[in-house]
Amino acid sequence: MSVRWVDIAFVPDPALAAEIAAAWQWLMPGRWTPFLCSMIGGIFAEDEDGGIYWLESGTGLVERIAADREAFDAVVKSDPDGVDEWFLPPLVEQLHEAGKRPGPGECYAFTILPVFAEGKYEIGNMNVVPVREQLICAATIHEQIKNVPDGGKVQFKIVD
Repeated sequence: MSVRWVDIAFVPDPALAAEIAAAWQWLMPGRWTPFLCSMIGGIFAEDEDGGIYWLESGTGLVERIAADREAFDAVVKSDPDGVDEWFLPPLVEQLHEAGKRPGPGECYAFTILPVFAEGKYEIGNMNVVPVREQLICAATIHEQIKNVPDGGKVQFKIVD
């Protein structure tokens, strides 16, 4: 079994792209637009100067990965290691084999975000959820813990 591009990536509609940008504005200030997302929570965004960034919603990592979309497209077409890191096709394949397949408007989400020691990139820590739940909720959690030092402890309180 092998995964297809549609299994590992999707283009957010303009309304979702605006929501994503607003939710992560605290981490990525300035004007930028999400133009592609991985099914495992990666957000690919273009800033106002054309630079391309990868925002990994599980860990809150932001990294400039290309000078522009043309350079990004070239990397995607020629660098299997980059594709593996950004889109995790082997993990998506394992999730499919486990019967976890997103439908329209869905992607994978972590039960425990990988920013926490207990959060792993593995089948048992992932579920299919609405895209907004993963990409917007992850932003909220990361914003709430942004000042916690590495190795610090957090406690979540769920309220109705």
